Amino acid sequence: MQSDLSNVPDLGLLGIVLHRVMKRAKSKYEEFDLNRSQASILFTLHQRSSMSQKELAESLNMTPPSITSAIRKMEQEGYIRRRQDESDQRVMRLALTEKGAACVENVKRVADEMHELIFQGMSPEEIMLFRRLLIQINENLE
Repeated sequence: MQSDLSNVPDLGLLGIVLHRVMKRAKSKYEEFDLNRSQASILFTLHQRSSMSQKELAESLNMTPPSITSAIRKMEQEGYIRRRQDESDQRVMRLALTEKGAACVENVKRVADEMHELIFQGMSPEEIMLFRRLLIQINENLE
């Protein structure tokens, strides 16, 4: 049943939509035994090849305890590995293992499926405008 959202305040509407998107994405990631944070970590490490834990936490806007917990679990499951930074022995670098790199394809597939679902019926121009508005909202909140 379609609910009438025309009188819902903007912030409430944003919350409703975000909740639905995250709920749908969560169910898709569970097929690969991942949660949303782990999927984000895999994708970010795939894009950057290696990062320190601090850089990763900042990039994903995660708290140190949250990132530590996720990394520990992902390392135990064989998705990522740690190694000392060559130029600064105090820093540990995180990188994907072969298993992690292979799993990135699943993460990309989920992202593509979610993109298709979310933007169904919208023109490329509307999608670009939506993206630009999200970036502006993010900048306003920083």
